[in-house]
Amino acid sequence: MKGMLVTFSACVFLLLSCGENDDIKKGTEYDPGKPVEVSTFYPDSGRYLEQVMLEGSNFGNDPEQIRVWFNNKKAAVIGSTGTRMYALAPRLPGDTCVISVAIGNDSVAYDKTFRYFSSVTVNTIAGNGNQDDYQDGDLTQSILQPRYICVDNEDNIFICTRGPYEFGGTNGQMHIVRIDEENNELITIARDVTANIPAVDLETGVISIMTETTVGSFLTLDPKELWAPRFREMKWPPDGDRPGEGYKHCVVVNPSDGFIYTRYYHGHIVKINPRTYEVETIFKTQQGDSYGLTFTPLEPNILYISFRDNAGVNANSICSIDVTDPENTFQKLSGSTSGGHRDGALEVAQFRNPRQIYSDADGNIYVADCSNHCIRRITPDKMVETVLGMPGTPGWKDGGKEEALFNLPMGLGISKDGSIYVADNGNARVRKLSIN
Repeated sequence: MKGMLVTFSACVFLLLSCGENDDIKKGTEYDPGKPVEVSTFYPDSGRYLEQVMLEGSNFGNDPEQIRVWFNNKKAAVIGSTGTRMYALAPRLPGDTCVISVAIGNDSVAYDKTFRYFSSVTVNTIAGNGNQDDYQDGDLTQSILQPRYICVDNEDNIFICTRGPYEFGGTNGQMHIVRIDEENNELITIARDVTANIPAVDLETGVISIMTETTVGSFLTLDPKELWAPRFREMKWPPDGDRPGEGYKHCVVVNPSDGFIYTRYYHGHIVKINPRTYEVETIFKTQQGDSYGLTFTPLEPNILYISFRDNAGVNANSICSIDVTDPENTFQKLSGSTSGGHRDGALEVAQFRNPRQIYSDADGNIYVADCSNHCIRRITPDKMVETVLGMPGTPGWKDGGKEEALFNLPMGLGISKDGSIYVADNGNARVRKLSIN
């Protein structure tokens, strides 16, 4: 791939150089004594990795010294003659983009804007729809009932399996499994374990999974131990409020403080020291189930929580809390608690039994909107949009935005490259979304 990119860049530079031999001979290095100027670019619209020709003057001929942004997303520059250069449209910069060029201490933006067209597709990578059996090994022959999911920095996909309770039970298929997509393999880590949502510490690679065996029980999978499951028990302080039962489903690692956070059905939000397992209850909400917790890179220490339909004043909602000031910051962010589907501003948006949520590297929060049978996205400016799926219409169909269907998607995780893996529980399949 690297060799192909070098060859491609060389071809682009030759193309850029055609008809400009005089400029090349004179030398077109950036002159800090002169301003950088921009004139036009083309095409005026495109998709991810669209080759955009930028015209102007005093660009210099060293691509490594040129910085180009589409809104706030940096674009790769693959060749420059000083008056022309090629840049590749970055991934998901926004629908309408201001293109700016910075060289040295100079920064300037084009007057016209670039229209970015996003694309999204989904395909099935594991499972065949069988709700009553389990088979590991070759992914093309795999059978599983995925419920919750996470992805580490090495693209290992961890899944907790369990049949959909909406269909009358768990079917006994409660396992912890790992998908190695590169080697086309489904690997069983632990069988017959009541495991809930998994979460990865991206610094250590350790996976934490809450269980319901006792009030403080949870599992860890350490890559240094080849993910052998280790049962852990939280260490509670002698006094203070603590849950009476072990119903804890969601978990996340805070990249800012390194602590593990979980929430119990009875409302306790607790943080766990990953080294000592000592626990502190930081806040207590109204009781009810929550199946999603996430932090975003744009808002350190702000914990987002998704609530099921049995959570009282927070039912069918997305809420947030600042874990550094929990007593004063808990708030409900989305609209009606009755459950429904509405895109738009988060304050009026509606969800129906939102399950696992996860933020990507750009601060977009993706939501497995379970009973709406679709995947939603909350943008950093707090707008909600439906990414894939037909609200209220269950089914199984791979493809693009116009045809893709889900059935009770419960879990999702995001890889380093931005791919989204969905535990499509009602379809007994693991699906992969490519969003560009």
